[in-house]
Amino acid sequence: MKIEEFEFPEDRYYLKNHAWLKESNDSIQVGITSLGESLSKGIVHIDLPEIGDTIEEGDTLIAYETIKAVSQITLPFDSIVVDVNELLWETPGKINEDPYNTWIVSVKGELSNYMSVDEACTYYRELIREERNRYTR
Repeated sequence: MKIEEFEFPEDRYYLKNHAWLKESNDSIQVGITSLGESLSKGIVHIDLPEIGDTIEEGDTLIAYETIKAVSQITLPFDSIVVDVNELLWETPGKINEDPYNTWIVSVKGELSNYMSVDEACTYYRELIREERNRYTR
């Protein structure tokens, strides 16, 4: 699905913090949406967890730095890190180039508290509208 210029593939789940989740084999890949990437232009550094780390619901899984800010990705469920995209240590900007084909980490956990693509598009459409209204006043 598409909202303005932002894509939201139907084969993923979404979180309000601009993260996407995709079931892959017996794990869940985590990445950043195209809208999140747009808000995070120029990712210059990323902190990745270690394989085997246990991350509790709501704790920081990933932190990344842009020219303007530091952002975090948390998950709404407990997880165990089973893989990290090592390429991102050296080239974190790959996320900006192709956010849906650049997964950041893979975790094991019980998927919960996520949005379907339809729910995500409704949520993000309203978010974009509110932000535009805020800056046009």
